[in-house]
Amino acid sequence: MKQTLNRLILFFFCFSICLSSPSYSQFRFSQIKVQGNSNTGIETIKSISGLKKNISLSASDLNLALKNLYNSNLFESVQVVPKGQTILIKVKENKRIRRLAFEGNNKIEDKELLPLIQSKERQPFSKAQVVKDSRIISDFYRFKSRYSARVEPKIIERDKGFVDLVFEIDEGSILQISQIDFVGNRSFSDRQLRNVIKSKRAGLFSSFFTSDNYSEDSQGADKYLLEKFYKDNGFPDAKVIASLGGLKDSGETAFLTYSIYEGPFFRFGNLSIKSMVKGISPSLYESSIVASKGDKFNTSEIQKTLDNIKKVSVNNGYPFLIGTVDQVRNSKEKEIELLFKVIEGPKLFVEQIEISGNTHTRDNVIRREFQVEEGDAFDPSMLKRSEEKLKSLGYFDEVKVNVRQGSSSQNAIVDIGVKEAPTGSLSLGLGYSTDTDVSAQFAFSESNFRGAGQGIRLSVSGSKDNSSIGLGFKERGFLGRDVLVSMDIDYTNSKPRATGYTANLLAIKPSVGFNLSSDTRVRLTYKLENIDVTAVGTSEVLKQDLGKSTRSLIDLSLNHDKRDSIIKPTKGYMIKFGSEIAGLGGDEQFVKSKASGKIYQGIYGNNVIFSTELEGGILTMNKGYSKVVDRFLLGGRSFRGFKYSGIGPRELAGGQYTIPLGGEKYAIARFAASFPLGLPRELGLYGSVFAEAGSLWDIKTDPNVAGLSDKIALRDRALRTSIGFAMNWETPIGPLQFNWSRPQKYLDADSLEYFSLNLATRF
Repeated sequence: MKQTLNRLILFFFCFSICLSSPSYSQFRFSQIKVQGNSNTGIETIKSISGLKKNISLSASDLNLALKNLYNSNLFESVQVVPKGQTILIKVKENKRIRRLAFEGNNKIEDKELLPLIQSKERQPFSKAQVVKDSRIISDFYRFKSRYSARVEPKIIERDKGFVDLVFEIDEGSILQISQIDFVGNRSFSDRQLRNVIKSKRAGLFSSFFTSDNYSEDSQGADKYLLEKFYKDNGFPDAKVIASLGGLKDSGETAFLTYSIYEGPFFRFGNLSIKSMVKGISPSLYESSIVASKGDKFNTSEIQKTLDNIKKVSVNNGYPFLIGTVDQVRNSKEKEIELLFKVIEGPKLFVEQIEISGNTHTRDNVIRREFQVEEGDAFDPSMLKRSEEKLKSLGYFDEVKVNVRQGSSSQNAIVDIGVKEAPTGSLSLGLGYSTDTDVSAQFAFSESNFRGAGQGIRLSVSGSKDNSSIGLGFKERGFLGRDVLVSMDIDYTNSKPRATGYTANLLAIKPSVGFNLSSDTRVRLTYKLENIDVTAVGTSEVLKQDLGKSTRSLIDLSLNHDKRDSIIKPTKGYMIKFGSEIAGLGGDEQFVKSKASGKIYQGIYGNNVIFSTELEGGILTMNKGYSKVVDRFLLGGRSFRGFKYSGIGPRELAGGQYTIPLGGEKYAIARFAASFPLGLPRELGLYGSVFAEAGSLWDIKTDPNVAGLSDKIALRDRALRTSIGFAMNWETPIGPLQFNWSRPQKYLDADSLEYFSLNLATRF
């Protein structure tokens, strides 16, 4: 009321100046005085008013000055009074907030509430703003499903024009869903529909879930899910009205009601496809149609067909061809005929790429990793893949790619917003694995040195079986291109459990990597290695490996990645191939090759992910005979159900199978289905069932060493299989993996492992 009165006074004062003081329309004032201020400086007030002495001022200038001072929110009342050659500015200052606090907020912390409100400490106090802030806090509690929350602002007068502002909060209780009713559903039971929606009735374990908390947003999502369910099951006209039926238990629980109009049931009639583009045959798109005549009407299958048409167009070099559909309804036969048309869509191009949020990382680094450039045809799938690639760099906590219209409807502007993450680390680490026992690590690294996408590292690690020290440098954008060059120097001391040998390896590894396409990357590495096998325990076979040797080799690797996500794939495949060719100088000549392929497919809304992987390798000696450090070892994390190096050729001594020797050939197939374990997804707890099958075999020995071949057993190919269950948990201290395995097919000499555990942390 007081504020309204002040504004009326302001209006009449300005009006009176305009009517009764024409002499001031062009008048020079030699002095400006300020009265009534205590916290705000005189010069600040003069500056806010915009008035200046010794210049021509009009009534409208005085009016504007009055508005400027009021709009600053620093003053409760303001007067601008001309007296002779002086302008007198009389103010009454708003009080300031000395202290701002929240009381009663046990469930929501102050740090969550403070950013929501406009009132701040040391800032002017405004009753109107406090009312707004109280409403905002209440709305936030509603968003958290606390509909009974109450917020009362308490204003405490203090000396020297200050007040303390306290928001007293009664958080109330979470409004839970006690009952869910459906009205009008004749074709599907209540139980079926409850499985469709996200909202659930409160139960015994309600404190662990949020799906049984009422919110307007979740109710809107349920409405969409129910309508989609009906339209995917033969009811194209289905409509749903969601409503809050009422409150129970003194407002602590609610019951929901979904009113459903099903409409008539329809099936698909004839389905056909027609090309509206000259030179494009409809036969190219016939396989895109996923439904058949007689199937129940399904909007998802219609959309999937349209998506398939777009994919076929892109894959065949027609990025601007899209699909549309005409529906012809036969109400008598309860059929809907579909005619899919291939047409020219709008030719959209990327006009501009704008980057924001990067204070450390250079723009050219982001543009280099982003696989879209200005002038390219707009491709949503490529934008998504580029976003995933930026996320995988590890430079950013958050990457968001948005698209908006450019200078015309044919042009798009791509906005890349990033939130940078710390890229340098100095860490100590501890880990445990049934493969390597306890391990420790010290590492210093910087993956985005100088913001140029360069990486440097120094690492020292040690375990019972292995210790190492390494130095490395990499440049992701060599000569301004998407070319990765690196230089690594590593020293390793290996004592693999149960093998009995000790090997020291010093390696120098310069490499270069580049893209053959958006999905295919090649890396070429030169390795100069010095190996010294210093001990072999009691092994007669491994005695042949004793001593020093030098290897000079080329390592060629290829990675073809067609997964929908680099981080958490739900569909697609990935193929890897690598080959080491030794013999460019040095003491050894061999070819060591590995290849693998993995396919992903998600079902049930990608809640269950199936994966199939095939992997194999072969070591071929062109000169001499293989050493244990070159051969493949299988078991542990590479073949669950068997210990590390638990299968394959072994040394035969005294009629007993003793030391594992590794093999020159191996093959393994892995099948898995992963799924959340039903707890809140925020816990990061996932389970999987798996089956694995494979073998490790073959060693060629020096025939000049008498009896050596007779000391090697189990060199023949023999299939091993296992099944099991795995649990993966992203714990606060690091990732944990637990495996329970049950070998199904094995040899008596194999080393079995029913349980395995891997845990790593960094501090």
